[in-house]
Amino acid sequence: MVLRLFPPAVRLALATTLLLAVGPAARAATVKGTVKLPEAERSTRLYQGYWRIENGNVPVQTTGGAKLETAVVLENVNGAHPPPARTVTVEIGGLDARPRLVVVGPGSVIEIKNTGKVKLNLSTPATPSVMPPELLPAGAMRRQKFDSLGGFAIRDADYPHIMVSVLVVDSPYYATVDERGAFSIPGVPDGKANLKVWTRGKWAAQQEVDTGAKADLTVKVGAPGEKEPTE
Repeated sequence: MVLRLFPPAVRLALATTLLLAVGPAARAATVKGTVKLPEAERSTRLYQGYWRIENGNVPVQTTGGAKLETAVVLENVNGAHPPPARTVTVEIGGLDARPRLVVVGPGSVIEIKNTGKVKLNLSTPATPSVMPPELLPAGAMRRQKFDSLGGFAIRDADYPHIMVSVLVVDSPYYATVDERGAFSIPGVPDGKANLKVWTRGKWAAQQEVDTGAKADLTVKVGAPGEKEPTE
């Protein structure tokens, strides 16, 4: 529409009508802060020792600490849409998964490659209907589609320290934490949202936040045995 073709009074009325129809532009902010993990989970080596296999012992090599298994997710964000489905490859070798945490949209596929020398027996024990137990020989690959929203922990029946966390989210507003537990989620529309923390294979903390607030957040994760939030 070319407003200059109309008389001044009409142009003013049309401009006012368009502004009211469109409304004010939604502001975006960066939600940032720090996740405080329990003291016992701040070590860079979560497991120590060896697993005995047929031809000897294999060291447990899951290094990096809980930060590699921790993510912050914002739910119920105004106008948010799920991220597009994608395929992510996870390699398990030396009895360690890389990466150990994946955040995807509904309908995504997780490819698990067994690059080690022992067969694996993987499933999602808490939700067996999502990923039933199935043997994965050395050198083989398994593909698993995740349609439902939520957090899922893929575990091995024989090597319980092996875990791959799959978070299926309904918005693109999430972040993993760095070595200090810090996170930053940019471009979040102003409003109220539910912030949840996933770490070590479970939802460990949640709280309502004002996404437009300028102050950094501090989210404390309770030690094992403390009451956990409901999903």
